[in-house]
Amino acid sequence: MPRLLSFSYDETGSSHHGVTVVLFFLLVFAIIGTFHSVSSHANSGGGVIKLAYSGFCLDDRSSNSSNGAMVDTYRCNDTEAQSWIIDGVSIKHAGLCLSLNNAAMVELNSCDKGPNQAWLTYQGSLLNPDTGKCLSMPDGKTGRQLVAGDCKSGWSISAPYGCSSANPGDKIACIAISEWNNWNKAGSDHTALLNKYTSGAPYEEWCADFVSYVYKQAGYPFTAGETDGWDENNANNILNMGFTMHNPDHYTPKPGDVAYFNYSGGHVEIVVSGGNKPTFIYGNSAKTDPATGNGDMASNTITKVDGVGQLTYYLSPNIQ
Repeated sequence: MPRLLSFSYDETGSSHHGVTVVLFFLLVFAIIGTFHSVSSHANSGGGVIKLAYSGFCLDDRSSNSSNGAMVDTYRCNDTEAQSWIIDGVSIKHAGLCLSLNNAAMVELNSCDKGPNQAWLTYQGSLLNPDTGKCLSMPDGKTGRQLVAGDCKSGWSISAPYGCSSANPGDKIACIAISEWNNWNKAGSDHTALLNKYTSGAPYEEWCADFVSYVYKQAGYPFTAGETDGWDENNANNILNMGFTMHNPDHYTPKPGDVAYFNYSGGHVEIVVSGGNKPTFIYGNSAKTDPATGNGDMASNTITKVDGVGQLTYYLSPNIQ
């Protein structure tokens, strides 16, 4: 905030006309503040997404709450302009979703579950899997429209997390996202999580194990898996676990679907945000987790890797 003009009193105790000037500027600053973020309504039902080191919060600039509204950071003030809800991969405010426009600037827009509206917690930041970039302040300065940039830690999230839909597919996707959050909270040692996903098995490419585990946690366990019935650790056998196969050229994937890739040995990923360009979460054995020597967890929108393979079909669960 600009510094206020100072004023003084004369020896008789009567004020100079500078007092009037100061009062005028105070009034101007108060009005400007109302046009930025301060609302007459307190934060109701949501939570804040805060820069932990600065006391600044994710903010609907000027409390615009309309398509194209600018999103920046502003001093935390417990108003509706800073009230956010995390719904699956969507970050919502006033019925709109945190979005990237074509210039990778962050704004609010009508929720359409597009890849530009998918966000996941990642090492103290918020990752957009489609771009591989994170919620970021340009030049590290507050008060400016946010962008997709470097993934630097420093965001503290108290916004409530959940899934608004009771649809089975949304529930499956929500569990996958929850496990993604657990993985990123675990720091460098993911041994306990890998033991859960693989039912304590030794090293194995665990993409199919992860799909099995998520379906079990969502309340739809497989019945013909290789381990304890629910755990299928062979990607090529996943389609025998009760799915309908779809040609990706003629099918729009939905949250909770499984994407099958014809990589060597087969590979499966969970759709967490559907549409023409879905977002996936999966066990990635191509990248070594340093603590366990096993694979890492990954998220992206990639459907083809040159020289490796491509998505060949979607599998939708036969559940109601």
